Amino acid sequence: MTLSRLVVIASLFILTGCATHPPGQKSSDKGWYSAWTMAHNARAATPNMSGRTVRMILNPSISGSGVRVKIENTMGEAPVVFAGASIGVAGAGASVREGTMARLTFGGQPGLTLAPGAGAYSDPVPFKITAFEKLALSLEVQSASDISTHHVGLRINWSAPGARAGDVSAAGFEPLPEMAPLNSGQWPYYWVAALDVRSTDVTGSIVLFADSITDGRCSTRDDKGIAQPNLDQRWGDIVATRLAARPKSEHKAIAISSISGNRVLGRGNGPSAFERLERDVLDRAGVTHVVLFLGTNDIASNFTAEQVSAGLQQLAALIRYRGIKVVGVTAVPRGRPAPATGWTAATEKQRLALNEWIRTPGHFDAIIDFDALMKNAPIVKQVDGSMAPAIPAAWNCDGTHPNAAGYKAMGEFVELNVFR
Repeated sequence: MTLSRLVVIASLFILTGCATHPPGQKSSDKGWYSAWTMAHNARAATPNMSGRTVRMILNPSISGSGVRVKIENTMGEAPVVFAGASIGVAGAGASVREGTMARLTFGGQPGLTLAPGAGAYSDPVPFKITAFEKLALSLEVQSASDISTHHVGLRINWSAPGARAGDVSAAGFEPLPEMAPLNSGQWPYYWVAALDVRSTDVTGSIVLFADSITDGRCSTRDDKGIAQPNLDQRWGDIVATRLAARPKSEHKAIAISSISGNRVLGRGNGPSAFERLERDVLDRAGVTHVVLFLGTNDIASNFTAEQVSAGLQQLAALIRYRGIKVVGVTAVPRGRPAPATGWTAATEKQRLALNEWIRTPGHFDAIIDFDALMKNAPIVKQVDGSMAPAIPAAWNCDGTHPNAAGYKAMGEFVELNVFR
């Protein structure tokens, strides 16, 4: 079957799923906005979480008066049973601030069973949310033979034996193990997929639908090359703080729905963009804009610019069907000096062609031109003898990803008016 036919079939499948909802926000979501998200990309067989409580730290990008969470077993191959759940204001480490704990229910019940691939929202609870004040979500895991995860969490999360969702103490909690390769920021999140906030002062959620450059790989490496946790230095984090400083009439939430290695066409490190569009983008509450920053991994995997642009165009059409605006993003330089491998004259040609297509008026509602931001990049000689621009030296982590300074520059470069 040809690639173009696969894209069309995927599009028809998603449109069929969309047809039950009119364009724009669902009435049941009125006043709700996705304020933090994690896209699931892998299944973990260890550690054994049965009979334990997992406590994860969430960072809301807006303030509000109510909260709900979405729990998913997206990548799991067996049912998972939760006996209870709670949310509270995070304290130091795994502790929860006294007097802030609220019990969560699911359809009025304290527990929840999720089949493989399933997800569910908790019932809404009144809760004072302050933007960027961390929340601790605790899930009591009654039984689980595997775990649906997001790898590059960039934050230490915790677990402890027993049913501890109502316990504010950090005693007995230990960090969730970093996932290989180590020193990559792959401190994982288990099962949690979204934090929604009820607010009257917010005008929408912006979903960043993207890959590792938005997931934040390299964003927390220090000057010795060691990945540090809990720093919130992705370019999306920078945009979120800038939006929060705007007048209330311009407040929007940021929901980072990115997977390292993600592709438009075919699977990379987890489900493709088409596979996860409904779950990770269109299911999010209050979405007004989607930033579509994908394609570089497809080019690196020898798809052509024509193939990638066709896929992006299909994705944009599916998103616009819901009445949501789509912001396109150009692919940043990936040249690397010999003897490093991974980029060639052929892939650079396709990157340039893809960026030309992205910049063409009419393909997107607005553009973020990160390639133009890096226009003063050094030109390097590659292993095949060709010349190609690299990420500017002061912003370059590993030839593919910016460092913390690069992400900061990207976050500050974004023109916030594109989200009006």
